Amino acid sequence: MRMVDEKQRLQLLGRIDRILGSSFNLSKVIRMIYKEISKVMDTSNFYIAIYNPKNNTIKFEIYTIEGKEIEPSFRPLSGGLTEYVIKTKKPLLINKDLQKQCKKIGIVPHGKNAYSWLGVPMIYKGNVEGVMTVQDYKKENAYDWEDELFLTNIAAKAAVVIANTRLVEEEMRRAKELAMLNKIVHRLTRSLNLDEICESVTESILEYFKKFNVAIFWKEGDNLVLKKLSRGFKDEVPRDLRMQFGQGIVGSSAQAEEVVIVNDVSADKRYISFGQTSTKSEVAIPLKIGKKLCGILDIQCNEPNAFDPDTVRVLELIADRLSVAFHNAKLYEEAVARSRELSVSFTIAQSLISTLELDDVLNRILDVIRTNFGYENCAILLVDKKSNELYVRASSGYPEYVSKNIRLNISKKEGITSYVAATGKPYYAPDVSKTPFYVMGKKTIKSEAAVPLIVRESVIGVLDIESEKLNAFTEQDIRMFTVFASQAAIAIENARLYNETKEMSLTDALTRIANRRHFDLILENELKRGRGYARYVSLAMIDLDHFKDFNDRFGHQAGDQLLISIASKLKSTVRDTDLVARYGGEEFVIIFPETPNNAAIRVCERIRTAIENNYINLNKFGKIGTTVSIGLATYPQSAQNAQELIQKADLALYRAKKLGRNRVETIS
Repeated sequence: MRMVDEKQRLQLLGRIDRILGSSFNLSKVIRMIYKEISKVMDTSNFYIAIYNPKNNTIKFEIYTIEGKEIEPSFRPLSGGLTEYVIKTKKPLLINKDLQKQCKKIGIVPHGKNAYSWLGVPMIYKGNVEGVMTVQDYKKENAYDWEDELFLTNIAAKAAVVIANTRLVEEEMRRAKELAMLNKIVHRLTRSLNLDEICESVTESILEYFKKFNVAIFWKEGDNLVLKKLSRGFKDEVPRDLRMQFGQGIVGSSAQAEEVVIVNDVSADKRYISFGQTSTKSEVAIPLKIGKKLCGILDIQCNEPNAFDPDTVRVLELIADRLSVAFHNAKLYEEAVARSRELSVSFTIAQSLISTLELDDVLNRILDVIRTNFGYENCAILLVDKKSNELYVRASSGYPEYVSKNIRLNISKKEGITSYVAATGKPYYAPDVSKTPFYVMGKKTIKSEAAVPLIVRESVIGVLDIESEKLNAFTEQDIRMFTVFASQAAIAIENARLYNETKEMSLTDALTRIANRRHFDLILENELKRGRGYARYVSLAMIDLDHFKDFNDRFGHQAGDQLLISIASKLKSTVRDTDLVARYGGEEFVIIFPETPNNAAIRVCERIRTAIENNYINLNKFGKIGTTVSIGLATYPQSAQNAQELIQKADLALYRAKKLGRNRVETIS
């Protein structure tokens, strides 16, 4: 099979390169690769098999024999030629006596025997993505080492495209799966009625798998009773169908209590159509609570080979959730409210206990609301005790100007949330237009529910959930929001206390500016940024001149007053992006990010002058001032790391003091 010349080969490889990113559908991408290869070589006996290491299967995305394309299929990894290439990660060329050669290497070929066979692995980053193969059913010695090299080059390019497409497709599929599963969970938590649960799950499956037909069976004694049939089933299928264990695919799954997959029902003796003669493939999945069988989720398709391992995995995940829903439905007969409150309470607790950062806690609260209830328009408002107002600390689904600008007076009960904060009780407005104290935030909102966040009998905030539908919330929703809010309030309070403690650990107790620990952390971070972006970082060390004499003359309380005044003057003289910290005793430091040495010198002179003209009022001594000496060093011209930068700035400070104080010196 003489392939192509070098020019054609390079052109082909270039065209395969350009396929990357043109589609995120793996089957489509493989077909595009096949189309390009077909332009330059004979692909009448050709296949591309994709390897799935997760479930150890291979799927033949493209398979042609004598110019006719075979329906895509998959099989478990076995002892065939394709599997041999996958396991060895090396090309395999057999030009004659295929059976004999296969026997030598310990494999059994599948399908029709070829006279010549050439298969090469598609490898990306050491992982086999699949196998690309050409065959000749008419003659021996059809291929040589040049053909092997050519196909290997194509396979290498194809592997890159396929691997990246699989990655994107996998992420997109998982996102879609997660959305679908979240939707199912949301739908199931809206009702504990068995018929409504079956309807919800069926709708969700059909939204995701449009070609499937869904049947749900409930276990009653030793029988399986049909509870739900989707629209795709014919009228001939009895709606009151009852099956015994072991009867049909469904009964077989129930009897064995395991998943039964039949990709060709015509070849399975267990299959019973019950009037649904169009079915070609079927999977039955047990619904179990722990080890106890409670029903069967049965999926049928009018196409063969419809249930690959990934599809079955998703259906099993759905079945798991349906099993839980069935369990809850049974508990509903005993104690509906109690069951649901405990379930959601557990979910909330799990999501909030893993962090003490306030912003993380608030975002997790909103995530739980979106995940468990499906409400996108929600906000957490916290109480500003000084102004007695509510302000939005975290929100979802609102324009930024709404969340940033809203402040509601609690005393005046402005809005539903401030009413809740004032009364300490939940409030539900099924139609906000009929609530006189409603304050509009988003024009499309039709109903609103708000519950207080209470800690030690004190309202610390409000959880607010809004909907663009009238009468959007049930009593059960409000009850669940209240249970949720009680746990959320504790989490928020813990986070607040943690943040206060954290801030105290980074703040100088006297001057209320950053302390030495805070300075060390910020300096390291700024130097990392400086190295990463080739930016300057300047450091000033500031020492109060004759501070010991000041203390001896005016007392330590006056010294503390002076330190507080100096800290305030330093902060007001520099930028918000600069860090002012107390280094120890009468020494201060300032970090100037993205500031070269000459610019930092000008700022330091401004600081020196400002402090020289700054006075504190000591009653019996009148207005007293002081001066400072400043040492300056700059990364990278003065030092390469934090320790060197501090040493150089300290050396410059020593020089300033030695040269008479009240001056700025720098080390270049």
